[in-house]
Amino acid sequence: MSTIPQEVATTLIESETIFPVPADKRHGDARSLCLMWVGANQNILAIMTGMIYCKVLHLSLLWAAVAILAGNGVGGVFMALHAAQGPHLGVPQMQQTRGQFGAWGALLIVAVVILMYVGFTATILAIGRDQTNLALGLSGQQWPVILSALVIFILCAVGHALIERFTIGYTYVAATSFILLAAYYAFGLHAAPVKPLLAMPTLRDFVAALSIGVLWQIAYAPYVSDYSRYLPAHTGEKTAFWSCLTGSTLGTAGPTLIGAYIGSTAASASFYDELNSISSALSLALLTVIVISTLICCTMQIYCAALSMMTFVHTFRPNWRPTHRSRAVCSAILLAASVATTISLRGDILDIINDFIELLLAVLSPWTAINLVDYYLVRHGDYDIPSLFKEDGGIYGLVNGPAVVCYGLGIFAQIPFVSNALYTGAAARSLGGVDISWIAGIVVPGAIYWALSTLGGARRTRRNV
Repeated sequence: MSTIPQEVATTLIESETIFPVPADKRHGDARSLCLMWVGANQNILAIMTGMIYCKVLHLSLLWAAVAILAGNGVGGVFMALHAAQGPHLGVPQMQQTRGQFGAWGALLIVAVVILMYVGFTATILAIGRDQTNLALGLSGQQWPVILSALVIFILCAVGHALIERFTIGYTYVAATSFILLAAYYAFGLHAAPVKPLLAMPTLRDFVAALSIGVLWQIAYAPYVSDYSRYLPAHTGEKTAFWSCLTGSTLGTAGPTLIGAYIGSTAASASFYDELNSISSALSLALLTVIVISTLICCTMQIYCAALSMMTFVHTFRPNWRPTHRSRAVCSAILLAASVATTISLRGDILDIINDFIELLLAVLSPWTAINLVDYYLVRHGDYDIPSLFKEDGGIYGLVNGPAVVCYGLGIFAQIPFVSNALYTGAAARSLGGVDISWIAGIVVPGAIYWALSTLGGARRTRRNV
C-alpha cells in the first residue's frame, strides 16, 4: 500500500505545462529559488568549463578567478532580469516571447532554443559518460547515457515539483562535496599552478574568459522564468531577481573556480586519476555526486525544451491543450535526440564546450536584449496573457516586424567582432583579436528595438490625440 497521501500523489504530477500557473498552485519563496539555482550549477560541466580558463585560454589562477566572478556577475544580471518575469506573468519564457516577436515570429527563437537544449544535454551526457567510464576503468561504454536518460525522463514526466525538490535536496550534498574536493586539491595534492598568480593574460584571452561566464548565465535566460513562474505573485520582481542572481552566480563560481585550479596545475585533464591513486572510495563517492549533478542539469534542459516544443506545436494547433502526457512525449523525443547526439560525440570535450559557447553567444544575445527591453522599457511588464495563446497572436499579431528585424541585425552586428579559429572579423582584427561580439549582439538590437518601439508608440499617441 502506498504511504503517499492521495492529495500529495495527485498534485505531484505537474498539469499546467505551458499555461499560466494559477494562484492556488503557486508555492516557494526567495530561499527555495536561490537554493535551486545553487544546486543547478553544482555540476561537472561547471568544473570542466572552469578548466577552459587556464588550460585553453592560458590564464593564471588569479586572473581566471577575476574573469569567473566578473563574467558570471555580468551575465547573471541579464539572467535574473528574465527570472523576475516569472512570478509576474506565470507563463514559460518561450510562450512569453510571443509578446515580443508575434505568434509566428517567435517560432525561429523557439526552434533555436530547442536545438540549444538538445546540444547542451548531449554535451553534459557525454561528460558524465566519459567521467563514469574513467572512474570505473571502462572504455567506450554507453550504458551510463541510457540509464541517465531513463531517470531524466521520469523527472521530466512528473514535472516541476519533483525537479525542484530533487535539486534543492541535492544542493547541500553537492556544495559539501565540492568544498571537500577543493580542500583536497588545495591541501592534499599540493599541486602548484603552472603560471605565476600575477602573470598578465592577453586582452583577447581575458575577454574570451569573461565571455564564458556571461554566456553561462545568459544560456539560462530562455528558461529561467519557467521555474520562477511557480513563485507566488506577491514575491515580486526584485525578490526573484536577487534570489536568482545570488544563487546562480555564487553557485556557478564555486565549482568553476575548482575547475580553474585543476586546469592551472600540471595535473592531468581528469582528476579521477589522482583520486584513484589515493582512495577509490573517494573517487566513487564523488562520481555519485557528479552523476546526480548530470541528471539535474540535463533534466532542467529537457524539461524546458519540452515546454518550448509544446509552445512550437501549439502555434499551429491553438485549440490543443497539452497535458502532462504531452510533456512526457516531448521529453522522450528530445531525450532520444540528445542520446543519439551524445553517442556520436567525439573529440576533446573542452574544445567542444568552447565551440558550443561561441555559437550560443551569437544566437542568444540579440534575443535577451529584445526581450528585456520590451519587458522593462516598452511594456513595463504589462502583457495580455490570453493573446499569448491565440492563433492570430491576439494584440501581438503573427509577426512583429521590428523585433524580427532587430534580431537579424543583432546576428549580423556580431560578425565584424567575431574572433575564433574559424573566422576573425575586421573589427576584431583591429582590436588585436579580441572577441566582443556578444556586446554588439546585446547593444545593437536592444538600442534599435527600443528606438523603434518608442517611435511607434509616439506615432500611435499622436494619431489618437
